[in-house]
Amino acid sequence: MKKILFFSIISIIGLAGYAQKRTAQDSISAPVESTEPSRLDFNVGLETSHLWRGLVINDGMTATGNIHYALNEGRNYTVGIWGGAGFDGTYREINYYIQYQKNNLSIGLWDLFNTTGIENPEVFNYNKLTTTHLIDLRTSYRFPESFPIRIEADVLLYSGLNDRELDNNNKYKSRYSTYVELSYPVIRNQKVNLNVFMGAAFALDGKKYLYTTKTESSFDVVNTGIKATKDISVFNYKLPVSATAMWNPANKIARVQLDVNLF
Repeated sequence: MKKILFFSIISIIGLAGYAQKRTAQDSISAPVESTEPSRLDFNVGLETSHLWRGLVINDGMTATGNIHYALNEGRNYTVGIWGGAGFDGTYREINYYIQYQKNNLSIGLWDLFNTTGIENPEVFNYNKLTTTHLIDLRTSYRFPESFPIRIEADVLLYSGLNDRELDNNNKYKSRYSTYVELSYPVIRNQKVNLNVFMGAAFALDGKKYLYTTKTESSFDVVNTGIKATKDISVFNYKLPVSATAMWNPANKIARVQLDVNLF
């Protein structure tokens, strides 16, 4: 089944590339009016596993999709819906987000909803005691080309069942789990590029954070590794692909992930 799916995807890409080539040839003699790039777009990808901040969210083939719309002509403000699904049907996730990006700065607010392992998922339940939604504030900044290190800092602002603990009054409080990552492109502008990264996690208000399996942990390195990227040619179409080797020292796990962005 996986082989059939793989070859079907390759065939579709090949036909799309051929159609694009024919269209370009046919349009030489008949000029067409130029149009502005669409504010609405979507992307589809395939992963051998789905990794997130040192966690293995789905340990198998995963399809991902991202529908996004630019709110202004400069495309600094974007709203979107991101989704993922495992090939075996055990993993399903839908997220909503709004994001601001200009130059090397990015600020986003994400609503994460992963239904894996939930018997009766309630997508519209935002009750602070029972919701399984996570509201995630994401920020990142990449420094100029002379030293292009990237800093990412993310905080879970609202978490319900997933990121809470009892306080001294025996009432639930949010732990505000925080993830901070540094990454650096050690090889760039080559046929194959390479990034190294290291991420740490801690709770702003609690004895442990979301990204650990330990009973108590105030701070840990949870995500280290390397990521290689390149473009491969399939017929007349270029596919961005990546290979990531990830180690989580805190949870003592490691994975190699292959990822392809189909379009």
